[in-house]
Amino acid sequence: MWSAAGQAILHATVAALLIEGLLRLWRVEDPGERLAMRGIALAAPLVLTTIYLAATPWRAESWFVEDWSLFAGAHWNHVRLGGIGLASAASAALSAAGTALFLRDALPFIGDRLARTAAGDGLPDSHPACTRVRDAVHAVDAAEARGDARPTTVTVVALESPVLMCTGIGPTEIVVSTGTLDHLDDTALEAALAHEMAHLAARDPLTGWWLMAARTVQFFNPVVQIVARQAVQDLERRADIAVTRRGRARGLADAVHRLSLADHVHSDLTLPADGRHPAGRLLASAHRRAVDARCELLLDGTLPACQPFRAWRLALAASALAVLLFLVV
Repeated sequence: MWSAAGQAILHATVAALLIEGLLRLWRVEDPGERLAMRGIALAAPLVLTTIYLAATPWRAESWFVEDWSLFAGAHWNHVRLGGIGLASAASAALSAAGTALFLRDALPFIGDRLARTAAGDGLPDSHPACTRVRDAVHAVDAAEARGDARPTTVTVVALESPVLMCTGIGPTEIVVSTGTLDHLDDTALEAALAHEMAHLAARDPLTGWWLMAARTVQFFNPVVQIVARQAVQDLERRADIAVTRRGRARGLADAVHRLSLADHVHSDLTLPADGRHPAGRLLASAHRRAVDARCELLLDGTLPACQPFRAWRLALAASALAVLLFLVV
């Protein structure tokens, strides 16, 4: 039997391919627009697939499948593997892969958020580390005159591992560890804090929760997990561009490079992979290339051109996707 989960995975695949094709066709470089396009791809298998399954059950009938549909996943069930249809077997395998991808990111994400709620973790305001971070935040804020991006609180924790991230939807917070301060000089620290403040100005912590909610609702869908990861990269690129516009790109590249060489990093700037086993070494190598590419973009200093008709492109992409997915069953 061709399941609803299988159709959601199929729709997510079609949506991701269409959006990626449009991003390349239209040469969209602005990370804000790329993020919005990926939002359409994430919403499609949740909103459109649910509407189609509930409101148009006749799409599963033979007359529609045979005469109107562009692609029917159920046809692959005619091929049997050990008594199980190929489409059903693929749906089960992909659902298992999607669940694994979700748990790989969700468990650390939830654990990290719960750990931040513990009281009394921060160093007292009189501590020299707190003074250094506070001075750096004021330096960034004064240079950029962006009081709206200033965090409500800045917490410095006594940890050897580098920690640097922002959080909060209403009251906002930047968390910095003493390990981060040990790795960064003042210029790199100010640039790294400017990056976090750019996240706060764009309300990226809220977007991060929305992305995790989408991944949770569609935990079984591997395509959704991958597209959500791409969306996070767009968030990071948008914050990098904001820092570049403020003349701190070199300092940020230095911060990214230094933290990428540290162990057990918990930071929006860099998330090194474990290299203790063959798969881990492969991930570490991919991560190293990603860090190098990010630093090259920062040092190059090229900013994406603003393209007109953004709203029209988003509307066209959503409309085309709605029609296309209606014809994919």
